[in-house]
Amino acid sequence: MKTIKTIISIAAMTALTVGCTANFEDYNTDPYAVKSADPAILMPTMIEALMYVQQNDSQMVDQMVGTLGGYFTLSNRWGGQNFDTFNASDSWNAIPYETPFLDIYGNYFEIERYTSGSGHYYAIATIVKAAAMLRVADCYGPIPYSNVQDGKMYVAYDSNEDVYKNIISDLKGSAGVLYSYATDNPGKQPLGAQDAIYGGDYLKWAKFANSVIMRVAMRSGNKEEFISAYESPYGYIATNADNAMMDPKTQRNPYDLASESWGDIRSNASIVDYMNGYNDPRRSRYFSQVGGTYVGMRSGKGEFDKGIVGPLFSMPNFEETSKLPVFVAAESKFLLAEAALRGWVSDDAKTFYEDGIRLSMEQWGITGGVEAYISNGSAIPGSHIGDPAGFPDYVRQSTAKIAWQASADFETNLEQIITQKWIANYPMGIEAWSEWRRTGYPDLAPVIDNKSGGIVDSSRGMRRLRYSFNEASLNKENYPGALQLLGGPDNEATDLFWAKKK
Repeated sequence: MKTIKTIISIAAMTALTVGCTANFEDYNTDPYAVKSADPAILMPTMIEALMYVQQNDSQMVDQMVGTLGGYFTLSNRWGGQNFDTFNASDSWNAIPYETPFLDIYGNYFEIERYTSGSGHYYAIATIVKAAAMLRVADCYGPIPYSNVQDGKMYVAYDSNEDVYKNIISDLKGSAGVLYSYATDNPGKQPLGAQDAIYGGDYLKWAKFANSVIMRVAMRSGNKEEFISAYESPYGYIATNADNAMMDPKTQRNPYDLASESWGDIRSNASIVDYMNGYNDPRRSRYFSQVGGTYVGMRSGKGEFDKGIVGPLFSMPNFEETSKLPVFVAAESKFLLAEAALRGWVSDDAKTFYEDGIRLSMEQWGITGGVEAYISNGSAIPGSHIGDPAGFPDYVRQSTAKIAWQASADFETNLEQIITQKWIANYPMGIEAWSEWRRTGYPDLAPVIDNKSGGIVDSSRGMRRLRYSFNEASLNKENYPGALQLLGGPDNEATDLFWAKKK
């Protein structure tokens, strides 16, 4: 991949990021190429930050970090510095932070000026900003959010807790604006084709905002805001017709490109083994077959021959035109199942749990054997034995069943919910990694080669991404405050406040 090769070359010449990350510094001095434009024209770049379609951005943000969630395995070593061996270069590590900031804020503030900070265009820009920055906060912890100003990115950080509170506030207020606009102007869709997710349907964007609030509230333990979103008249994503799906349009699905054409990713052994053990009918939708079966690749091997290893393992099974999920109805139901399990809502956890499975099957076009799958009380996750490339075996400790265990304890039921949620949320790797850190589920196989120099515990994996050198050098006034808010060293072993501790 040209961009990655370029980054490696640059990183070899200098310790500080230049090239694409130099643009981040430029943002603070000459932030906008476009000084005045219709907000609808500025929106596509912002929207794509919710789930990258552009091939290089997708690979650097969603695919590489996505390996940490157990969906993919990097089948290219790129000189030995990788996320999956816990030793990514600084230039790579900076991209999931700096790319969303660049893609969001330049256009966001232009829209703010155009609209005087009000109205439907500003509302949808705010929703996109909030949902995109959630991904950044989930990866790094404290980030600049409430203090970000027009053309000023190197500002004081918000704590991780405050970022989530501010995100919820932004989503709530903006959802109300869009809902009111849509109900007052039926059939009017100002964004139209500029909206690669909903085609300008503001009622669906309001549901999306509420659904993201439920995600944020569950992650941060905010019962009040979770219930408020659940009970909101704007609704939430409850059916597959309302799923937030990113249309690649003229671009090729990046997972198909990276796996089929470049040979850079393969299906991760963790999710393949789980689904093999469950005899999950979604496997044919998720993975290609190798020799008539599904074979996942263990993650985090330091060295191998890409050309030899790659053909031995299943690839993500996407077409060139396949849409990418940003938020799906199944996740809403699993969030509600957990909320019911925790006593936040009075409804039945089992019903939400089973509805989540049904919705996922429907989303992926599975019509046969669904109820048999839901009632299967014997199947357990599979282990990784007899790897075709000779990678180490992994005997999985989890015995999580599919059929709801009505008499089980809290942790048993929570593992069931998170496991099926993880399967249903494929291929949203950042979300999978976040939920794994929050709950400890599912049982992901540890990396084979841990190259963190003793910083990262292999059994717990990476807990966050570290800030880039740019933050320490260019935001030096505020960087110490970020570390204080983080509550630990700026490395990959420091837990965010919501993460499950040892």
